[in-house]
Amino acid sequence: MIFDSFFKLITSFSDDINQRKSFSYLILRGVSIVSNYVFSLLVINLFSKESYGFFVYGLSIFMILSTFLKAGVDVHYVKIFHRFKDLGVPFWIKKLERRVVLCSVATAVLVSTLVYSYNLAGEASVAIIPFIISVPLCVFVHLNSAKLRSISKISQFAFLNIAGRVVFSLVFFLFFYYVLLLKSPILVSVAHFFSIILLLFFSYIWVNKTFFLNKKASKSIPSSFKIKNKALMLKSYITVLFLWGDRFFLSIICTPEMVAEYDISLKIAMLMMVFIEALKASYAPVFARHNRDILTLKRHIKKSTRVGFFFSFVILVIIIAFGKLILGIFGPEFIASYSLLIIIALGYFFSAIFGQADNVVEMCGLAKYYIKPYFVITLFSLILGSVLSYKFGPIGMAIGFAVGTVLFQAIASVVAYKRLGLKTRFI
Repeated sequence: MIFDSFFKLITSFSDDINQRKSFSYLILRGVSIVSNYVFSLLVINLFSKESYGFFVYGLSIFMILSTFLKAGVDVHYVKIFHRFKDLGVPFWIKKLERRVVLCSVATAVLVSTLVYSYNLAGEASVAIIPFIISVPLCVFVHLNSAKLRSISKISQFAFLNIAGRVVFSLVFFLFFYYVLLLKSPILVSVAHFFSIILLLFFSYIWVNKTFFLNKKASKSIPSSFKIKNKALMLKSYITVLFLWGDRFFLSIICTPEMVAEYDISLKIAMLMMVFIEALKASYAPVFARHNRDILTLKRHIKKSTRVGFFFSFVILVIIIAFGKLILGIFGPEFIASYSLLIIIALGYFFSAIFGQADNVVEMCGLAKYYIKPYFVITLFSLILGSVLSYKFGPIGMAIGFAVGTVLFQAIASVVAYKRLGLKTRFI
């Protein structure tokens, strides 16, 4: 019976076009993970845990600023941009993007000037400047990647959003260190900056090959876009605080070495989410297209939840069995972070029980019902993690993060069920 169910699961995975697209995303995500681990190992071994801690600090600021400054527009693009594939992109889109990018440029210049002039980040100030000035470029990359995601070009989306930044950062870092023989830790930040420039180039080429500008379309930004985008914008703001606020606040509370231990544990535990992320990438536009067809929507939700839960369980078992061995690759001192790793992994596993609840909420127009509870959960998990971190160090933040991860999906599942009668849970 068990083997029959397993065979049926694998067969349905290969027969479903959305899950095949998830598999292509998965391959690119795997490349990103390997590159990320290699990059982390190099920084820690060639420089120090402290240098890696500064890198994580800069990256958290980069991710928070990038998400805030794209104002949820990229998420909205996933919902609407498929309409423009044949009709052409209306001129108001260009007008909107110009505003977003100019605002991000002004903000990046202001923040980097303040950080450098007043040494706001202490020893890390110089290291994080390249991260800040690359934010406007990243904003434009994410806007372009959302356009490609809307028409299910998952491989290109995954490269721009996930794999490309890490792979290019690794390549530039190796070139600077081993070819140009530059040995300063600032190379870590500079390599990241150049990787964003290269991503911008690829995103521009791919989008211009796929879409064309409809000069006859309206030049005014529709009021409906502004209204609907507000909820998506607020949700994206809260999401980035939840995903990167832990490392940002931990960088303020703890030493760079402790931040390095937390980040490595988190990266390993995130293997739990690889398959779920892949499913989200391919199913988001599907949920958006079928948001009025409840029966079809339920079928796609059930498929994605089953596959995501199954693979999360498999990875959890692997992490429990080989977690210390994996941590030891980064250095013997990282083995002590095993408890950190298990806490975060359990949080991801229990959240997988609720399937793609957050994805359903976003793509089915339910975001406005989710903003308040989502904000409360994020605030609660960050406060809990920060308070516990003062006493228990990174373990405290891991507890806060794990609790928030589970509550995040659980509440989204409740919203989807109450508003549309959609059950996203595995059980």
